[in-house]
Amino acid sequence: MKILKNFSRVAFLLIALFAGTSAFAQQGQGARLTAVERAQLQVDRYAKQLELTPDQTEKVKAIVLTSVQEMEQMRAAGARPDRAAMQAQTLKRAEEIKAILNPAQQEKFTQMLSQQMEKGQNRGQRQ
Repeated sequence: MKILKNFSRVAFLLIALFAGTSAFAQQGQGARLTAVERAQLQVDRYAKQLELTPDQTEKVKAIVLTSVQEMEQMRAAGARPDRAAMQAQTLKRAEEIKAILNPAQQEKFTQMLSQQMEKGQNRGQRQ
């Protein structure tokens, strides 16, 4: 009887421990990334997929960070951001990045952007 009582206490503690750990782990998943974190994720993806040199990576990082910060300013300015201005900023960033890339990387970058646009359009259709 005493063993069963101790066993149930241990089981309860283990369940509580796992539940607490799970809740703590999920807490960080919904957190919004900062502009710098979003820029770094994008640069990391470009560096990997486009096989950027270290010099290219630094230049792309500067472009992406500036662009993300400008987008943040547009969003923080008040009411709904001007869609045309944001699209212009995105196109400007793409052109600046393309200027850094070699021809093979430029082609791959163009394909990446096309795929991103398709995903964005498909996402809008589902809603």
